[in-house]
Amino acid sequence: MLQKSTYALGTTITIRIEDETNSINAQAAVNSAFQEIKRLENMFTRFQSASEVGRLNTLGHIGSPPRELLDILVRASDYSEKTEASFDITVKPALDLFEDRRSATFPPADAEFEAAKRLIDFEKLSVSARSVSFGQSGMGITLDCLGKGYILDRVAEILRAHRIGSALIDGGGTLVAVGSRSDSSPWEIGIMNPTNLNESIGTIQLEDAAVATSGDYENPYTNDKRYYHIIDPNTASSPLYSHSATVVAPTASEADPLGLALMVKAPPEALNFIDRFAECECLIITRNGGLVKSTRFGMI
Repeated sequence: MLQKSTYALGTTITIRIEDETNSINAQAAVNSAFQEIKRLENMFTRFQSASEVGRLNTLGHIGSPPRELLDILVRASDYSEKTEASFDITVKPALDLFEDRRSATFPPADAEFEAAKRLIDFEKLSVSARSVSFGQSGMGITLDCLGKGYILDRVAEILRAHRIGSALIDGGGTLVAVGSRSDSSPWEIGIMNPTNLNESIGTIQLEDAAVATSGDYENPYTNDKRYYHIIDPNTASSPLYSHSATVVAPTASEADPLGLALMVKAPPEALNFIDRFAECECLIITRNGGLVKSTRFGMI
């Protein structure tokens, strides 16, 4: 067994390999995975002005975007359409509004919300192999809501390419299981209680799949969690239906955006929505303490 961790994507990423493989191959797989994490993080981060996303947000356009950026932007647009705009990477102006006020008075003025809302529209993001550009000055994107899942899926591909058949990739709220455990049992993943982060409300079993949880506890801007890092594109503010939404899906690239979209939707609408995805399951913990789950969600 080999377990290694690195700090990236704003959290600790841990790779646990239980495969019956030689230690040199396992270490080579982890080293390659960590290099890929850093390479893609440096491309996708909005916090570095020299990254591709940083340059796009500063200039409003970039030429000859790298293949991975094109791929993730196309996926983002696809999920914006599938979620009926509950998921939208152009919410950065609203995040900026919150982040600029960390030491100021909340809430922002109605006029500030309206100004941010006018800049949120994935259809105004033009993407092609030649260039990526915004259709309106002041727009910006964040890949926080999709980048981690995309990168962790890439890590899983690297491990499989090294013939690793039993591994767990833990990226905090997003995890990817490669195969089962070494004894052929499924990986068991605890579901955090969003109102008491030291407790688990149950456990799910995972095998060759991913799970992602979005929650109001991850990055709140106010103590009452009225404003936090998830943005409803329709209001430019944080949704107040649920404390958390957990999605099990074939890949992390699917689980991440779907979990965020479920936070934006009212629970009954969220359940109807997730039923469109035959291979996905969900658990929603509402703000009134209720547990709402899809018919296929199994928790022990």
